[in-house]
Amino acid sequence: MNISACILEYLKQFGSIIVPGFGVFSVEYSKAIINSENGSILPPAGRIAFMLDYEVDSDELAAFIADHRHMSLEASKSDLKIQIDFWKKRLKAEQHLEIQSLGVLSLDEKTIHFKGNRLETDQPDFYGLEEIKLSEIEKSDMPPIEPKNTEKDYRFKGAILWIFLLIIPILGLLYLAYTQQELLFGKKSFRDISVQTKTHRIKDSSKVPMRSIQVKSDSLKKDSLSENHKKETKILSTKNKH
Repeated sequence: MNISACILEYLKQFGSIIVPGFGVFSVEYSKAIINSENGSILPPAGRIAFMLDYEVDSDELAAFIADHRHMSLEASKSDLKIQIDFWKKRLKAEQHLEIQSLGVLSLDEKTIHFKGNRLETDQPDFYGLEEIKLSEIEKSDMPPIEPKNTEKDYRFKGAILWIFLLIIPILGLLYLAYTQQELLFGKKSFRDISVQTKTHRIKDSSKVPMRSIQVKSDSLKKDSLSENHKKETKILSTKNKH
């Protein structure tokens, strides 16, 4: 495993690494991007970033390389220094340096540019997402979408609306007619009732003297009968004496 491959493996595990006397590599997570070169959409993933700094120092990378190559720490430091010196000389001479598996470093006057490679992310939200090619989507046979008959739908909805507009007022009027009859038709007149009560009273008052007359006539008849009876008894008594 070469040094650039060791740096990449360290980045995948820990996300950042100091390369002594050269700079700091790290992983930044980026959104999905459109690749204009081949007309594709790249899913969200990690991208390698780099900050040039010849003053940084650390033994972590050397220890990591020694562990993977099964060598001593001093031998790992020596190999790492040789590689870093080579990168510095080439960058100074050509103003351009491509680091295998990591990215491309370039100098523009006093400005440093680094275009890092993309890394597949292990985040569960993006795991398994693949590159999408727009050309393949355009060529795919998609079933045609049948246009909806909007005119029929409009008529049907309009008919339902008119039905509701007619039924609701009718139901409201029926409800008012049943519950609020006095408001719609006015209060009932009590004239007929008063006339009936008056006539009833007149009839009752007319019956009273008739009954009294009948009672009086009956009493007179009884009195006359009793007097006649008395007279007859007197006549019979006188006849018997003679």
